[in-house]
Amino acid sequence: MTLLVSSVLIFVAIVLGAWAMYVDATTARNPVTVRLRELRALRAGGTSYGDRPPFLVKLIAQLGGFLPAQDGRNALRTGLVRAGFRRPEAIGLFLGSKVVLAAALPLGWIAIGYLTARPLGNVFGLALVLAVLGFYLPTLFIGMRQSRRHDAVLGALPDALDLMVICVEAGLGVAAALQRVAVEMRLASPELAAELALVNQEMQTGMSRTDALRNLAERTGVDEIYSLVAMLIQTDRLGTSVAQALRSHADSMRVRRRQRAEQLARKASVKLAFPLVLLIFPALMLVLLGPAVVQLLTALAASG
Repeated sequence: MTLLVSSVLIFVAIVLGAWAMYVDATTARNPVTVRLRELRALRAGGTSYGDRPPFLVKLIAQLGGFLPAQDGRNALRTGLVRAGFRRPEAIGLFLGSKVVLAAALPLGWIAIGYLTARPLGNVFGLALVLAVLGFYLPTLFIGMRQSRRHDAVLGALPDALDLMVICVEAGLGVAAALQRVAVEMRLASPELAAELALVNQEMQTGMSRTDALRNLAERTGVDEIYSLVAMLIQTDRLGTSVAQALRSHADSMRVRRRQRAEQLARKASVKLAFPLVLLIFPALMLVLLGPAVVQLLTALAASG
């Protein structure tokens, strides 16, 4: 009976928390409510509501360890964009999945423990572990997506830069070269092709080339793209040759790719040591010394 009452109280608390988050999200999107909060904050002498993330979003960002925790909503948005989720409702889905998994996993285990009559202490102990695990699972998933997308963009960047050098030397402008490279890289690297196409679309809508390139670096989070963007912006401001700057940058990118490959090759021997010692070496010793051990034990038994 106590387990059933506790489960009901936990479920009610989770439902109330989800409802509060939904009300906060819906009111935050209401322009009238946002403007009233800004006016109240300005009258009180503080910062506007738009400069401060909601407390719940900031708290979940801090607990989830998601990028700079103090940035709140902006950190969540940046992390989701770098993982490939650009839709406006991505933040709500991400936070909702945290709440749902943190509630569903322990409640499911509590229900199983109630039906199988398990000890109360073991049920609630594992339920707490499952709640923490369910809360962090979406963050781990987003982190894996970020890492995979980062590696895909980084691996395709030297080839895309070589294509861009060819396009610029053929007489195309930077915007036309980006558009052409995005079309050519669509099959080899859909992630990088989509980012380059988005840069071209932003420039077509009236955004300056500098802002569009900075948005590209911010969306991907790749250090090589940051350096490429800085080089393009500096070349545009100084009026130097774009083709020559791109060619020298492409050469440095190929050197960095070779260095990364050599680094991975050096790490391979260290990584192979653990499976060799723990898995292959014991089996090999068993195969080689097993018959001798059996013969030795047989001889000792016969002589005794």
